[in-house]
Amino acid sequence: MHRPRPAAGLSLAAIVVVGVLSSWGSGAAVADPESGGTLYVDHDIRCSDSGTGTQSLPFCTVQAAADVAEPGDTVRILGDPLSPYTAPVTVTRSGTSDEPITFSGAPLPPTRLAAVLAAPASAPALTLKGVHDVRVESLTFSDQHHGDVVAVTGSGHVTLDRLTVTNSAPTVPVTGTAIGVDGTSSDVTVSRNSVYPNTAYGVRVAPGAARVTVTTNVILTQQQGGIAVSGATDTDVTGNTVFAPCASAISLDGASSGVVENNVAAFVGNGSQQTGACQAPTAPLYAVSADSASRVTADYNAVTHQQSSTAPARTEYAWAGTSYPSSGAFRDGTGQGAHDLDGITAGLAAPSEHSPLIDSADATAPGALDTDQEGHARVDDLLVANTGNGTGHPDRGALERQDTLTVSADDDPAPTKGLAPLGVSLKTDATSAWGAALAYSVDFGDGSDPATGTPGTPVAHTYTTPGRYTTRITVTEPDGTTAERSYAGVTAGTPAPPAAALSVAPETSGGQVDAGSARFTVPAPADPWEVAYRTLDYSDGTHDNLGSATLATHQYPAPGTYTATLTQTDLLGRTTTAGTVFHSADAFVAVTPQHDSKRTIAAHGVLNLSAATLRADAGGVDAAQLQLVTSDAKASGTLTLYAHGTTRPGTAATAFEPGRTTTAVTTVKVTPTGSVDLYNGSSGAVTVDVATVGLQSHAQYADTYHPATPVRLLDTRTGTGATRSPVGGGHSVTLTVGGTHGVPTTARALVLNVTATTTKASGNLTVATHGTGDSAVTGPCWTTGQTVTTQVVIPVRDGKVVLRNASKASANLVADLAGWYGGTTAGGAEFRPVTPVRVLDTRTGTGTGKVARIAAHGTVKIKVVGAHGVPATGVSAVDLNLTVPAPSGSGYLVAHPDGVARPGVYSLSFTKGHTAAGRALVKVGADGEVDLYNAGTVPVDVYADLVGDDLVFPAG
Repeated sequence: MHRPRPAAGLSLAAIVVVGVLSSWGSGAAVADPESGGTLYVDHDIRCSDSGTGTQSLPFCTVQAAADVAEPGDTVRILGDPLSPYTAPVTVTRSGTSDEPITFSGAPLPPTRLAAVLAAPASAPALTLKGVHDVRVESLTFSDQHHGDVVAVTGSGHVTLDRLTVTNSAPTVPVTGTAIGVDGTSSDVTVSRNSVYPNTAYGVRVAPGAARVTVTTNVILTQQQGGIAVSGATDTDVTGNTVFAPCASAISLDGASSGVVENNVAAFVGNGSQQTGACQAPTAPLYAVSADSASRVTADYNAVTHQQSSTAPARTEYAWAGTSYPSSGAFRDGTGQGAHDLDGITAGLAAPSEHSPLIDSADATAPGALDTDQEGHARVDDLLVANTGNGTGHPDRGALERQDTLTVSADDDPAPTKGLAPLGVSLKTDATSAWGAALAYSVDFGDGSDPATGTPGTPVAHTYTTPGRYTTRITVTEPDGTTAERSYAGVTAGTPAPPAAALSVAPETSGGQVDAGSARFTVPAPADPWEVAYRTLDYSDGTHDNLGSATLATHQYPAPGTYTATLTQTDLLGRTTTAGTVFHSADAFVAVTPQHDSKRTIAAHGVLNLSAATLRADAGGVDAAQLQLVTSDAKASGTLTLYAHGTTRPGTAATAFEPGRTTTAVTTVKVTPTGSVDLYNGSSGAVTVDVATVGLQSHAQYADTYHPATPVRLLDTRTGTGATRSPVGGGHSVTLTVGGTHGVPTTARALVLNVTATTTKASGNLTVATHGTGDSAVTGPCWTTGQTVTTQVVIPVRDGKVVLRNASKASANLVADLAGWYGGTTAGGAEFRPVTPVRVLDTRTGTGTGKVARIAAHGTVKIKVVGAHGVPATGVSAVDLNLTVPAPSGSGYLVAHPDGVARPGVYSLSFTKGHTAAGRALVKVGADGEVDLYNAGTVPVDVYADLVGDDLVFPAG
């Protein structure tokens, strides 16, 4: 169905809105993606400017892609209009006539929006500098500074198509140009662009430019001129619509030459007072200077306005220094504009029905396009007489009036579902606003030949094979205008519904477990197309509607055993179910030990420890591992640790007595807020120092525990793990654990039983993470001659811990392994660079075996696979740097896989007397060779350096 056009008679503000809603400057890319590679740019996702611009790892900046684009490549620029690209872009690499380089901002439907390039204050947003055979299309430019936006300098064979330049209109005089072509450029096409009122000029062509075509653009309210051509030869200005209340719509001066045809200049009011935003409100709409008049042909142009009066509101033409108020006066005075029109009421939308602009343009005008600014075909309006020239019947201006073909929303097959074989019937009552005779065809989507008919006549079809089918009805009128309606919902079902299946596994990443997180997999059934949607009940009071998704993750709110149930509904409404069990549990979060609280608890008193104190106030913590150090006890007793708000159990976390310091590690369950209580069961007060040494969480990436058969790691009495000698007071011993006794070097925390014996004076020891001074726990505390053991939990980063005797006298130290926390990590690689190596040098015979240049139209073969460090198998391409030193003539090289027809590409162009160098990423032939072909007319020396090879994934 044709998209409706906005009505005539809109205000400027409404016109701008209409332009946005009509997607001026947007559209799908037209470059053939098969002719070259595709480089992706997207700074809204994970990206890298040092990569190769794949869709999974795109470039972050447009410049990075522009710097490596090769002939035939398409640079796809993706993004979000709310996050524009702010760096200026300069394109300096060229394509070829057969394989241009294309920069496209067309989004990848349906998930991405159009990208926006923001023009900085210091430079244009995009500059094409000294290039040829480059196409830029479907990009939007934001211009807050009202400066130059797109600049073509010293370039040729360049196309700027379907660009949009937009921002708020300036309120002060500005000097910028939305799209500019400098005087050293030629063969430039500026087509189907949308320029909003934010610069001084919409399109500006500078003196010296040649063969510039400005066609089918929509340009709104520029301060100094819509389309301004000065001193340019063979410039064709064709089929544009320029809204020009503040300046000339189209002007040519400075001895310019060319054709001005099929344009529409629109204005509002009888002229307006000059302001900062409206610099030349009385300027003629069409202006051709005296030195250009004899070189310019003008015809089939129009002047429109938005008043009901048909009288011209301002001078329409200035030709060779003489003003003409109307098209008739212009025709009589100059002999030009024989078919020009004025006195027309129209807006910037497509012409309203019966407008004189319809079917009245010159189809043979230079630069005339077969489609309008929005991509619609030029068609014959059957309600309007054809008064133009040539075939095709185009309308004047950039927008073409379209027939309205109406296909009812009720034109769907019936019935839409049932068991196969399924018979359906479909008819349409489609109509044409122009009264055209219509025919229709129906593609039933099952590979059968389309059925045809005329509106009002039904067609029938039987689906014999089960499946889900899309019917597409296409209505066509004689001039080829079509409208379509699709129905993606015909279901010919299988005899039985698809079986449901469900499995579950814990989430892991980087060798850690995402505790409490379940990854559910829904295997595809035998007939996945038949699934309408799936509902997964997690049995914790929540569920997800999966639709037809095959994966789902869920974070459980607490440890426990859960039976999840999948209910699968097919397109015919039949259901099947499947279930699986998931055990949600905690994983260990290692923390840097530190003393969190030191308080004295009165006899039979309770100390409340908050979540913040224990560092257990986030991340789904269900339990804490605490170290308790007691001192200054007034009487013997025990401490009981329990979750706040629960009944105090009859248990003890540690025992203490007067005159001694004790150390213990214990685990305590916490409340959802992390708060715990510590009860002193003694008849006297005691001082307690509390340190958190670990947390247990069901909602964090954390470690699992690996218990070990206890093994002795350190014994200074026997020399196990250290020197056979007591550790002196104030001295320490470093113990290596990682990489021994089954403990990997990647372990994140150790659980050790630490003992002090043959002590010569009272004291204690500390256990610290090696290489850091802020991660230590208190080990056993002892009195003279006492042997004492304490279990400690200590983070480890390099597999080592340090035990320090804090006593004033020596003691023997013993450490036994109880277990460790951690996991394993797997990784891999895909791309293999090589040490740069010369694989070809015609000057020395390297790579060819003889000293000889590559003859004109000659080829050399380079053996790369199985040589120069490149593997003998699995290589798909090589990365070469090619150099042609001081050639005696001009030409180019073609690098391609051996054994296939030489492609028509340019791998490296060279000019007489100038050394040329460049990169060639070349696919290798089946025999492991690449070919270099000299397309020039003189022999040349060439050398090639190998810098890398691409290996088939997975490598090795």
